Amino acid sequence: MTSLPLFAKNKKMKSKLIGSILIIAGSSIGAGMLAIPITSAGVGLLGTTILLFLIWFTMCYTALLMVDVYDFNTPGDGFDTLTKKYTGFITNRIAGLSLMFLIYGLTAAYMTGGGAIVKTNIDLLFQGEVDSRISILIFSIIFSAIVLIGTKSVDIITRGLFALKVVFFIGLVLLMVPLIKSENLLALPISQGAIITAFPAIFTSFGFHGSIPSIVHYLDGEKKILKKAFIIGSALPFVIYIIWQIVVLGSLDQTSFMHIVKQDLGLESLIISIREMSNSPWIETLFSFFAATALGTSFLGVSIGLFDYYKDLLSKRFSKKSLTSISGIATFLPPLIFALFYPTGFIVALGYAAIAGVILALIIPCILFIKAMRYHNKPISIWTYSMIVFALFLSIAITYAQLLIVNGER
Repeated sequence: MTSLPLFAKNKKMKSKLIGSILIIAGSSIGAGMLAIPITSAGVGLLGTTILLFLIWFTMCYTALLMVDVYDFNTPGDGFDTLTKKYTGFITNRIAGLSLMFLIYGLTAAYMTGGGAIVKTNIDLLFQGEVDSRISILIFSIIFSAIVLIGTKSVDIITRGLFALKVVFFIGLVLLMVPLIKSENLLALPISQGAIITAFPAIFTSFGFHGSIPSIVHYLDGEKKILKKAFIIGSALPFVIYIIWQIVVLGSLDQTSFMHIVKQDLGLESLIISIREMSNSPWIETLFSFFAATALGTSFLGVSIGLFDYYKDLLSKRFSKKSLTSISGIATFLPPLIFALFYPTGFIVALGYAAIAGVILALIIPCILFIKAMRYHNKPISIWTYSMIVFALFLSIAITYAQLLIVNGER
């Protein structure tokens, strides 16, 4: 008699694990898929692959450090609760501001990117030209509403969008493989500045850390399942990014692609390049569908983290009735304002998100882990300390790269 409830529980947890993996992967595979070819156009395949591996490995590791921190805390504890417990007032505020700016930056990027895809398809469908701001509003309203309903709705919608995204991705790869040229794959970095420009955008392409508390809560703090979720969920984007880079950079001539990228059109530069390279309505249509589903899953996976953070932060100040709407306004209004005033700010928003992301995804997990282990009198291995030092070194390199980009030193 007791085996049936246990079987049902295990089945439910497996289902939740799959949903969590897709939320983590979906948070990354969106702007990452679309931004990496744009920012790494002058870097080449080999250089981009090395950067991708270093950043994926470190981001996955710091996520696992957070799982260890939750060993001593309840699954419902958010970033605000954890930083209050283990760090001082200043670190708590820095962590909160970093989470806000990271997800605001990513959400703004997804809104502008999603708006660009909506605009492209509406323009083609009706043979006209819709205002970019209207297309951004359409995309933002639809996906914000899904987040407001809750994590379960995000899980369900993400599964559907992820499945479609995989279908569109496979179709694109099959159609674009014949267009790959070996000389394009062997292209080397055109300058040191090209590598610097690529660093921050590639880093934010693994921007799932904002949703860590939501995933921990959703999986009831089960450590083994959480580790599987974060390892598999972050490894999926890494593998898919490599395949995507081979297909896109292998199909596009580096010089021609760089010429279009330098026009600062944001996501449209990739759309235009693929259109001119392929001369195929099938490839262009599949890319539009793929980009829409990719941006949708990223938007959902990332924004749910900030939405839950606000609910955790404001839970004692507002009633349950008003908490959802107030948290929703705080989550979506600031990035929407940026997107409406800067409709082509796709790459710019990702770049600024990188600095906040460094604090939230690299520095804060390391600090929380060290503080938690000391607080609970647990030893830290030399390997773990070495990885923490590497994560902090990487955080300095990414911040330095973004500051150079802001100052125009590319």
